[in-house]
Amino acid sequence: MLNGLEATRQLTQMPGNIWRILILTTFERDDYVFEALRAGASGFILKNAPPEDLIAAVRVVAEGNALLRPRSHGALFTNSHSAPA
Repeated sequence: MLNGLEATRQLTQMPGNIWRILILTTFERDDYVFEALRAGASGFILKNAPPEDLIAAVRVVAEGNALLRPRSHGALFTNSHSAPA
């Protein structure tokens, strides 16, 4: 069984990668956010986010942008798919 990060890695390493992956999680740790981005995720949002934030997150990622919302105050980074090394 794969966890979300490993599934993300495998999908984004496929030839002709067309995937835009939004991680929906309960983990609120910066290291998990960075690992998700390294795995190829386009977005990261907590499961307890309000419904309107989830809808906005899907739209942002679908448009090809990146969304990082690891905490309730969150942050939006447009066209940024890198994390600190």
